[in-house]
Amino acid sequence: MSIRDLSTETIVQAAPSRYQIAESTPLLTALKGEPPINAGRGRRRNPVITKIYNHLISNRNTWFHVNVPLTSEKQVASMRTSLYARAKKDNLQISTSALFNDETKLFDFWVILY
Repeated sequence: MSIRDLSTETIVQAAPSRYQIAESTPLLTALKGEPPINAGRGRRRNPVITKIYNHLISNRNTWFHVNVPLTSEKQVASMRTSLYARAKKDNLQISTSALFNDETKLFDFWVILY
């Protein structure tokens, strides 16, 4: 099991001195410092997909056209997979649709977050 598979709580409890745990209660654990960010080290998130997902979070239940030039089915699949993974972590659902545009020779990509 890699560190990416562990929850933030498990990571903090495994190394309390590293995250400066002050005191524990049955429900909450107070931290003197910052919580661990990006517990799954070694992977950087794509800033474009992060901005898209953040916009979808604040505007749920609305279809959006993604204004990013997608030139191949592989790029469409990568975009779709990244958005699905983030939605799954937040226990949300996402729907996507893609269509090749013969005029622009690019893929049009639409997405909605529920």
